Amino acid sequence: MEIPALELSLPIISEWNDIRLKQAPCRYQGSVYLDNLIIAGHNYKKHFGGLKNLQTGDTITFTDMDEHCFSYTVTAVEELDRTAIEAMKSGDWDLTLFTCTIGGKKRVTVRCEKNI
Repeated sequence: MEIPALELSLPIISEWNDIRLKQAPCRYQGSVYLDNLIIAGHNYKKHFGGLKNLQTGDTITFTDMDEHCFSYTVTAVEELDRTAIEAMKSGDWDLTLFTCTIGGKKRVTVRCEKNI
């Protein structure tokens, strides 16, 4: 996954658990092929620590293992309560990225639409 506005290029692990999440962001739920992919990452500087700095209009590119590229545009950046799991998973978003804030009380949640 490429996030040019944050100068990030990250691998995405296909299944998440606490150990994998320490290594790299992970697919939390959904699929790039069904336009409902949710990716979780720690707020480490080299992972998702800069998500809060993304702005509407920034682009994100996801490349699968077969080198198919999917391009997205950030349409919303919001903070949700850490217990608001359903709110984070809900909505008609093609791509959602999330991480905890420092201290873990909230989740920075980035919503994206696929570029056609």
